[in-house]
Amino acid sequence: MVHRNFEATDEMVNNLLSMGAQLDNLEHMLAADKREIVGPAPNLLIIHYHLNQLERFRNQTMHEAKKASPSSQATLARWFEDLNKLIVEFDEYILDLARNVLNLVRAGHSDVVVKIIKIAEIEGKEDEKVKLPSIHGSVVGSNSYIFSPW
Repeated sequence: MVHRNFEATDEMVNNLLSMGAQLDNLEHMLAADKREIVGPAPNLLIIHYHLNQLERFRNQTMHEAKKASPSSQATLARWFEDLNKLIVEFDEYILDLARNVLNLVRAGHSDVVVKIIKIAEIEGKEDEKVKLPSIHGSVVGSNSYIFSPW
């Protein structure tokens, strides 16, 4: 039991320590895609995938920290501030893309429209998970994306 707890804690610490570099990389990819709103958006699905992974890690970590002191919870929340900001920035980018669907198709980037639809589909499934209670009575999943282009 102690060994398992140690491994879980070690993994969580390593994930927290590597998160900054991951976020920097995702920020660069997002900035590159945002330079041309009616462009090919080559990083769109990659960014979405990694943000989802980081968001799941954040949600799990914050859930496990519910028994910690308020001070510890606040410290942990600060670790995730940059992630939260990047999620908001990504949401805004998705909405900008959705507002430019016609322009994207006209520019020959219909594949970006397909990517937007795929992301909407994934987010819809995540929203459904949030609505379903788990066996233990808590909510399953927890996606904070605010995806509603219309």
